[in-house]
Amino acid sequence: MIIYGVKATPIATENISDSCSNCETPDSIQMILFNRYAHVFWIPFFPIGKTGTTQCLHCKQVLQKKEFTGNLRGKYEALKSGSKTPFWTFSGLALLSVLIIWGMVSSKQKDKKNAELILDPQQGDIYEIKKDYAQYTLYKVDHVDGDTAFVLLNEYETNKVSGLTGLKQKGDEAFIREPLPMLKADLKSMLEKGEILDIGRE
Repeated sequence: MIIYGVKATPIATENISDSCSNCETPDSIQMILFNRYAHVFWIPFFPIGKTGTTQCLHCKQVLQKKEFTGNLRGKYEALKSGSKTPFWTFSGLALLSVLIIWGMVSSKQKDKKNAELILDPQQGDIYEIKKDYAQYTLYKVDHVDGDTAFVLLNEYETNKVSGLTGLKQKGDEAFIREPLPMLKADLKSMLEKGEILDIGRE
């Protein structure tokens, strides 16, 4: 379940010289400027604007921005224009950017690693395989002879990439003990086409 919503944080206050419209006490108005921001799991994601309220320090009457008179609205606009949006309200976007960059770097490193491993298959290598009909399974290199790798096919399949972890946990007993010969060139082609998703080597 994703928890999200909108919150507000005070970013500026100013004492207003106006008299309170309720109790008519002079110089008793305090204006508070709030910055509103969207959050996901309580992490500030991005700002969505500013708003304000006033409170009489004598009778405690509170007015929302939509209730401001012409003079209070002018004071509000001046306070708003002189107040900066806190940088931390962009925390979620900054974190998301870091995760995207990290994911891109990790993906490139994985692609480079796999491109090297596929050229030199070794006994025990595990290939994560995506089949044509959106099913996933594992191949395991049994042995290599010249330009040919002999692979063992896993007898199980899963309809999710995440399910491959469960297949690995089944161990060697889950592989059919009849090696299938595959040319190294064909394995390289499968990797380039995205049919081999990842290669594991201990």
